[in-house]
Amino acid sequence: MRKAHSMESIVIGIGIGLFATIIIPVLKKQLKPASAAVATGALAMSESARKWIEVAKEEVEDVVAEAQFERMKRKIGQELENIEENQQYPLM
Repeated sequence: MRKAHSMESIVIGIGIGLFATIIIPVLKKQLKPASAAVATGALAMSESARKWIEVAKEEVEDVVAEAQFERMKRKIGQELENIEENQQYPLM
């Protein structure tokens, strides 16, 4: 019984080995173009994402610059008002 089991294992092992030597090259041929397409798609997506992030970054920088400019305008306006008030009521 043990010999039969061993022989069965050997036959299964040889069958798997033969199957693998036939299937692996076929799968490799089939998967290589698919993997290249996936890699190309991933690169295109990353480039697209990089461009989108750059545009978003520029938009945020524009908003920040506009806010800083408005803040500076208000500050200068307040300073001018203070100067005008001081000129109307000079110190003695």
